[in-house]
Amino acid sequence: MHGRSMRDLRKALRGMNIDFQEIDAETVLIKLRDGRSYVFKNPSVILTRVQGQETFQIVGNYEIELPKSSYSPPDEDVKLVASQAGVSEEEARKALIDKNGDLAEAINYLLQKGG
Repeated sequence: MHGRSMRDLRKALRGMNIDFQEIDAETVLIKLRDGRSYVFKNPSVILTRVQGQETFQIVGNYEIELPKSSYSPPDEDVKLVASQAGVSEEEARKALIDKNGDLAEAINYLLQKGG
C-alpha cells in the first residue's frame, strides 16, 4: 500500500488511536520452549500500537530449525561421508552433526558446498 491510500489509512487509524509502522527486518527468530525455532528470512513486519499495547505482525516464508543435539556420529559414518564427498573427516563430522546424522543429506550438503 503506497501513496495517498497509505496516508488516508494511517490518518483514519490515528483517529481511532491506532498507529502502525513498517519494520525493515532482515530476519525474525521465534524460539520455542521445546528448543525449536521459527526463522523468517526477509519478512514483512508491521508494528501496531493500540492503546499502549504493541503487536507485531510477521508475514513471509519461514523454516523450522530443530534444536542441535549432542549427537556424535560413529567413525564409520564419518569415514563414509568423507570419502563420498571428498572432504576431511573433520568436515564430514561437522556435516553429519549439522544434518543430525543423515548420511545422504550430509554428503549432498558437502558436494553442493564444494561445487
